[in-house]
Amino acid sequence: MSLFSGMLIAKDRSTSFLMRLFTTPLSASDYIVGYIVPLLPIAIVQVIISFIAAFFLGLPFNANVFLSIFVLLPTSLLFIGIGLLVGSIFNDKQVGGICGALLTNMSAWLSGTWFDLNLVGGWFKDIAYTLPFAHAVDASRAALSGDYASISLHFWWVIGYTGVIVAIAIFAFKKKMNGENA
Repeated sequence: MSLFSGMLIAKDRSTSFLMRLFTTPLSASDYIVGYIVPLLPIAIVQVIISFIAAFFLGLPFNANVFLSIFVLLPTSLLFIGIGLLVGSIFNDKQVGGICGALLTNMSAWLSGTWFDLNLVGGWFKDIAYTLPFAHAVDASRAALSGDYASISLHFWWVIGYTGVIVAIAIFAFKKKMNGENA
């Protein structure tokens, strides 16, 4: 979702489409929300398709799946927000490199999906848990396993990061709207 949302806003910035939109009385937050709203259903469908694939691979279906989908909503917003932030600052070619390769690998390595972060431990684990990716995975795992007490801390950590990233994306977009460098 980051790559798609980043490319979308970067392409719009590089064409006259966004310049024509700037003639409207919309604020920067209106624009960012306008990008987020149609992307969120796409992200939800992406999560649902992933769960359907997991069912075919042996994941048992129960009510906790729905809780896990709900817990993944802020994570979807986080990645959309990261894409909009990067797309507000960089051009479409740069967005491809940052959101395509760098963000994908960084979030995969630092989330604990490929390996247990406790196996590495130390400073690597500390860095991973200062970022939202491991918290997003832990919240979803807790929701899926029915460990309701563990969801809250990780869930709010991701929501906090999401709010900050979206706020920074709005600020960067506003700077670009005003012709300033972000």
